[in-house]
Amino acid sequence: MEKDKLLKSLWLNIACGHRPSIIQKCVTELGGAEAVFDGKPSHRDMERVLGAAYPTALEKDLSGAERILRDCEDKGIRLVHISDDNYPDLLRNTPAPPQILYAAGLDINLNEYLTVAVVGSREASSDKLGFTRKLCKDIADSGAVIVSGMARGLDARAHLGALDAGGFTVAVLAGGVDIVYPASNRELYEKILKRGMIISEQPPGVRGRDYFYQERNRIIAGISSGVLISGGGEHSGTAITAKYAQMYDRDIFAVPGSPTDDGAALPNELIRDGAAAVLGYDDIISEYADRFGALLDRGAAAIVKPPKDENIEIFENKSKNKEKDKGKAGKIKSAAETAEDKMSRYDFSKFGPIEAKIVKYMCKSDGAVHIDEIIRNTELKTSDVNSSVVLLQLKGIIRQHAGNLYTLE
Repeated sequence: MEKDKLLKSLWLNIACGHRPSIIQKCVTELGGAEAVFDGKPSHRDMERVLGAAYPTALEKDLSGAERILRDCEDKGIRLVHISDDNYPDLLRNTPAPPQILYAAGLDINLNEYLTVAVVGSREASSDKLGFTRKLCKDIADSGAVIVSGMARGLDARAHLGALDAGGFTVAVLAGGVDIVYPASNRELYEKILKRGMIISEQPPGVRGRDYFYQERNRIIAGISSGVLISGGGEHSGTAITAKYAQMYDRDIFAVPGSPTDDGAALPNELIRDGAAAVLGYDDIISEYADRFGALLDRGAAAIVKPPKDENIEIFENKSKNKEKDKGKAGKIKSAAETAEDKMSRYDFSKFGPIEAKIVKYMCKSDGAVHIDEIIRNTELKTSDVNSSVVLLQLKGIIRQHAGNLYTLE
């Protein structure tokens, strides 16, 4: 597309603070980026729609947009405008589609494939993690493109299943496509770049914020024909994706679980309300074989099986290597025991309730964790976490690293 048009779209995104709701109002009520930049709407209408962003919009300064464009060119990041032919049609027809998508990895036109989102909780049993990975391998083997959010847990297993099959997978990030989050998924990120695509509506260098994740979830649902809920609580981030799927009239699938399993609460509720229960890949593929047979055939033809010696054991290999090393010194301990070992170092009676919750969460986590991840997974207030993290640093319990990452001392 024309550079001038692209720069004005970037400029509007910047002026609106990259907030989808405000950007969409500018499109529907003011005529879009070019109209706003050229001053066609009245000042009264612009002030009404833009609110606090109105003074920035009056400046007509394209330097910020030019910096983003240069950054993308330097990093090999593609920009896909909503008017481009390869912009996902499914997403374009949602209530507030991103005007610009940033993409890294393979240049995949999602309009040519059947896309199935698979999302779930970060904490899940080994059985559920294994089932989700195998299920997604079978779905990808059938020619579908797996979409997820690259989070720890079930999202990561969904991507891994697609990679096991040699199929395409798409990771939708809350921050810029050049930011690996969580940091522990670095190897998965690199694999997806080689055999899939990473997309975001946030420009390079931007880290995910709390509300970015909710906005990201609408894109996951928006670019997918169907959404599979592999696990999650009733009030989880996964539930937000499910709500968007319902809003967009997507096919909704869910993996049932025990009523006593908190991680199965959301799937069970969705099944009760009419979602299709999934016990195997055919419960999904059979829904699309007639309607989208050509798309599935194209996806199956694009499969490139990974070499046998490249079994994409991103997480498992790390565990095996650790066990191998520990085996030389003595008894190998399980992941659960390792978490218990970590917790045994601390006298939790000396912690306040918020500090204790943070430390327990970090004991169960692998590697460095981002402050936003602590907030989301502990379900504590941002202000409480920020103040408690400072106290825990002063006590020598945790250490801060670059990029707002934290580890136990």
